[in-house]
Amino acid sequence: MKTGRGISKLKVVDIKDVKGERREPSRTSWVLCSEKMTGAQNLAMGINDTYPGGMIPDYKHDKGEEVMFFLTGRGRFITPGKEFDLEPGMCVYNPPGNLHWIVNKGDEVLRLVWIYSSQLAGHRET
Repeated sequence: MKTGRGISKLKVVDIKDVKGERREPSRTSWVLCSEKMTGAQNLAMGINDTYPGGMIPDYKHDKGEEVMFFLTGRGRFITPGKEFDLEPGMCVYNPPGNLHWIVNKGDEVLRLVWIYSSQLAGHRET
């Protein structure tokens, strides 16, 4: 869906209409709001399902902020120097430059909503 530059008009995206991107180790991510999807300029938002035994490998956003809200499952949030358990209802703010990874420690899908500000280059129109 091409939207052009500038402030976007109201858009509604249903996850049922978005093809999830399967990644290894064992997870799927859906981008639901980004410049490519809706014309958003300052943030991106999506859902990530990490399957039992899977993980989101270590990564960081050099300049962007990230918020994650955990909906289902149990997991572990790991950074150099700090680790903590994750469960439904937890919200994690991750500042720019903070290397982190997430491991599904349970027997069900670890589902989270993520929001990036600013969005990654891959979320922008080229």
